[in-house]
Amino acid sequence: MKKTIINPTLRDRLYTLTASALVYLALSTGSATIAHAEYLDPLDQPAVVMASAQHSLLLDVARAGNRLVAVGERGHIIYSDDQGASWTQAQVAVRSQLNAVHFWDDKRGWAVGEDAVILHTNDGGQSWSKQFDARDTEMKGPLLDLFFISANEGFAIGVFNKLYRTTDGGQSWENWQAHADNLDEWHLFAMASPVAGVIYVASEAGLLFRSLDGGDSFAPLQTDHDGSFHGVLVRRGDDGQDQILLSGVGGKLFVSRDSGDSWHELDSHTEAGLSGGAWLADGSALIVGADGIMLNVSADLTSVQKYQRDNGLPLSNMTTVGQDQWVLVGLGGIQTLNAAEVKQNDE
Repeated sequence: MKKTIINPTLRDRLYTLTASALVYLALSTGSATIAHAEYLDPLDQPAVVMASAQHSLLLDVARAGNRLVAVGERGHIIYSDDQGASWTQAQVAVRSQLNAVHFWDDKRGWAVGEDAVILHTNDGGQSWSKQFDARDTEMKGPLLDLFFISANEGFAIGVFNKLYRTTDGGQSWENWQAHADNLDEWHLFAMASPVAGVIYVASEAGLLFRSLDGGDSFAPLQTDHDGSFHGVLVRRGDDGQDQILLSGVGGKLFVSRDSGDSWHELDSHTEAGLSGGAWLADGSALIVGADGIMLNVSADLTSVQKYQRDNGLPLSNMTTVGQDQWVLVGLGGIQTLNAAEVKQNDE
């Protein structure tokens, strides 16, 4: 396998979560006061139940059957059974920031976050127990995303090539770093899979890692970009090739229609950092990011329409809840809107 050789530039800088998350963290900690008290590890404290949890910093949202589940700061996990109209806070075993959530079915789900914490639920997100954290390992830092390819087998990724694998539903997690051709230890930000056996991982330095063997190995693919990609959407086309949409720092959008073998940059009409997104019912995609930016990428992946929320709050991710209806998460918590509202903010 031909290796991608890149001069590392990461050793002396702090890791990032997403472009938007940097803004979130600065705002949420800027007014903190110094207190002289015994330190209590967030991993050993349950999340505090708060009436305002749905307005806190939320970083990801996913579907668990007909239920919506969102995760974020201070171990906050909230769920909705009425398409986002009202939310209930879950019982969570930790107070650590949670960066991503994924469900295999309507009951079994996992969430990952700071200190490589991995949580699990068997009741659709109402209660969460801790399966793993990295306090006793050499692999420090957060996990940023995860993906399960079956009810038992899944992967979790994070900073500095942090990569774990489970084959027993998360009862045990093994270090899987050696299976990624990532000698420079670039951060791994987001995962997606179009069909069984194929997995893509968005990374830094214009890299995307691809597995064609169900996660046994991950090989680097180089785009024409040299920055970070914080989001990846992928689907299998009618021609059997994967259509990939990468989004990241500086408003960068890159598209591949041949499973990552070649790339084309789209004009996003913005330099705001981009994070997550989702495919929409009409085949287009909606990508969200800093400054309340929303980008609608056409179904043929050739053009971009830019919108912006009036409140300008950074957005981290979104999911669909019906025809032309969406739930978005970010700074300020939950936002719900529909296509008509989006078009009112057309720039």
